[in-house]
Amino acid sequence: MGRLHVLAAALPLLLIAAVSAEPSNNDLLSGYSTPMEGSMAHKFFALAADQAILANATTSQVSRSQRDGDDEEDHPVYDDDLCDRDLIRIRDAIANTEEWALEFPDTWGRLPMGLFWGHTISMGQYEECVAATNTYGDEIRGQYCLATLNITMFYKDVKKRGEEFQSSRISYKQTDPEIFELGICIPSTCRPKKTDALLKDVISHFYGGDVVAMDVDMVTQTRCKYDAPITLRGIDIFAIIFFSTIVFFMIASSVYDYIQTRKKAPKRPLLIAFSVLHNAPKIFTVKKVNNPNVIHCLNGLRCFSMMWVVFGHGYMTFYDLPHINRNKFYTWVETPYSMLVQNGSLCVDTFFFMSGLLMCWGAFRELERTKGKLNIPMMYFHRYIRLTPVVAVVVLYIMSLYKYSGEGPMWFKLGTQDKRCEDSWWATLIYIQNYAYPYHICVSQSWYLAVDTQLYFLSPLFLIPLWKWGKKALIPISIFGLICLAGTFITFMLEDFTLFRVQDDHVDLRQKMTYYPTHTRIPTWLIGVIFGYFLFTRNRGRQIPLAKVWVVIGWTVAFGTMLADMWGPYWRILPETPNSPLIEGALFEPLSRSSWALSIGWIVWACYNGHGGLINDFLSWSFFTGFSRLTYCMYVIHRIVQLVNAARLQTDTHFSNYDAILRWWHDFGITLTASIFATLAFEAPILGIEKAIFGGSKAPPKKPSPGDLAKSAAPEVKEAAPTASDPAPAPVSGSPATVETEAEITPSPGSTTEELSKV
Repeated sequence: MGRLHVLAAALPLLLIAAVSAEPSNNDLLSGYSTPMEGSMAHKFFALAADQAILANATTSQVSRSQRDGDDEEDHPVYDDDLCDRDLIRIRDAIANTEEWALEFPDTWGRLPMGLFWGHTISMGQYEECVAATNTYGDEIRGQYCLATLNITMFYKDVKKRGEEFQSSRISYKQTDPEIFELGICIPSTCRPKKTDALLKDVISHFYGGDVVAMDVDMVTQTRCKYDAPITLRGIDIFAIIFFSTIVFFMIASSVYDYIQTRKKAPKRPLLIAFSVLHNAPKIFTVKKVNNPNVIHCLNGLRCFSMMWVVFGHGYMTFYDLPHINRNKFYTWVETPYSMLVQNGSLCVDTFFFMSGLLMCWGAFRELERTKGKLNIPMMYFHRYIRLTPVVAVVVLYIMSLYKYSGEGPMWFKLGTQDKRCEDSWWATLIYIQNYAYPYHICVSQSWYLAVDTQLYFLSPLFLIPLWKWGKKALIPISIFGLICLAGTFITFMLEDFTLFRVQDDHVDLRQKMTYYPTHTRIPTWLIGVIFGYFLFTRNRGRQIPLAKVWVVIGWTVAFGTMLADMWGPYWRILPETPNSPLIEGALFEPLSRSSWALSIGWIVWACYNGHGGLINDFLSWSFFTGFSRLTYCMYVIHRIVQLVNAARLQTDTHFSNYDAILRWWHDFGITLTASIFATLAFEAPILGIEKAIFGGSKAPPKKPSPGDLAKSAAPEVKEAAPTASDPAPAPVSGSPATVETEAEITPSPGSTTEELSKV
């Protein structure tokens, strides 16, 4: 450990010395070309070549290969003798100022800018390195590695500013960095293990033997990459064939649809299930109608919440980028604006509320039609078959083609989603990942799908008593909800969870015990169920008048509550404010979720009963109806888009709200485009096939309108936003006509601080 500490203390000085080792005008070039032989990159090749010559003279090929190649995965290009040969040739070519050789040291990282503002990575030039090659004789190709240098002891010796600058309670989370990451470029024939030894030898030779800790790896195989031919695995080939087949079906089905339309001939439903000409109008065609089974404002609520989800998750990913001013995060979390992110998890309660409302409304419509009978197995089947295809496709992509979606230094750090799926993919497909694998969920945001699906399976326990016994069933249901609220409160108290996640020292455990579990989400969902019960039984088909003064009071209380939930605890995060007592966080977490849901309930009730004014007009805008049909696919896809976009970066970034918003538009646009394709390729065809196979049973007593409530509110494309000439299909016998649609209300945010980036 002593040697490690010495290394840690010396490495920043080493980096500086790497630039300044040679005197005079060489310093001006910062080590980018041959005149700067003093740069560490040039010194590496000079000394490594000398060691290679010495090794060839003293050690046999077999013994060296065995020594350097032990316990490291075998790669066909790795060869110790060829590595030594290539190092010597690169050194000689550098001395001869040959361009191909100069590219190797040219691509190394250099002394970082903003080291004391959290910029602890110097990536170098990845693409130039892996493309580097000689142009004659035996080929020499570049291999990029992201080396990890320990700088712990250096920061311990730095004299900090006065205590007055350390008063922020958030800043105490701003710990001294422990590592500095340096991009290096070596021949592709060199094993990472051998490179690690050479790098340590170079540092020891020029800066002292006590600097290097031989038992700590600076270079590892998982962070090295060379331009190797792609070898497709079985699952990759399957994915390519699968996606190609889907595209073929879409083209063939569209051609068939077009021909039959021109001929004015009848069309077979199964043959037009994949037709873009048939499915696209269901997304983009909107005709607003008046119908008691329509709550138009739900579309606007869903769309805004979906945008909030992408915004919040975007900040989670944005924080992990290689910012030159990364420490700005610790002052950013003390701004009012940051509360949109820190309390962004409230938007998930909007979706749980709408889920419960639509569940109850749809189930009661079906119970009304079937005189109190539910075909529960068929209900579950339709829920699963409508929800799973898009999720399964995303899981398939992550486990197959995802690894080919990007490369570079940040891909080593962020492009690891496929590793999370190796064990947990199956749990995602049966919706138990929130309990089975809470620490590494395959599709990270799919915890919401698991919770909502589990609530769906439990729903008959609440819906049937409500149908049979009415208000009498509300008493045990309300007591059960209060017990769940108390459970969250007790968990906070017992586990010492704090008011803000950014202040919590055990965020992963907090997420596992209070964020992902279904029982912690039941209260908000039950509020939606109870609200749906009263809306259906007391309010459907009529508007309840209310005096203007009470309307004003209602909106004031609702908005005031939402503002309190969002910004009420802001003062607690300010440096001069005392730490919040444990009970404050324990009360705020469950009560803020429930009060937020109650406020959303007022918005829905007021809009439905004609007391919404401009707010209802805006939330009911027909644009949101079309947009809402894409939100399910957007929810499932958006995190993958964000991770791929972030992991592909090969240059430094800058942390600011404006930069984050630019990235939000970037991610949102790509997500929207991908969601249109996913909706047309997977979601809409499944709904068409389901309709063709199961057909429609008896129509409900009242003919569904083009804006059937659940379909108007659900993000799925289904035959669910029918036009006046294309009425909504009748439900499968025994299956709630609209219960399944709340399943697609799937936006789930999550807090967006550094600690929550694993969520």
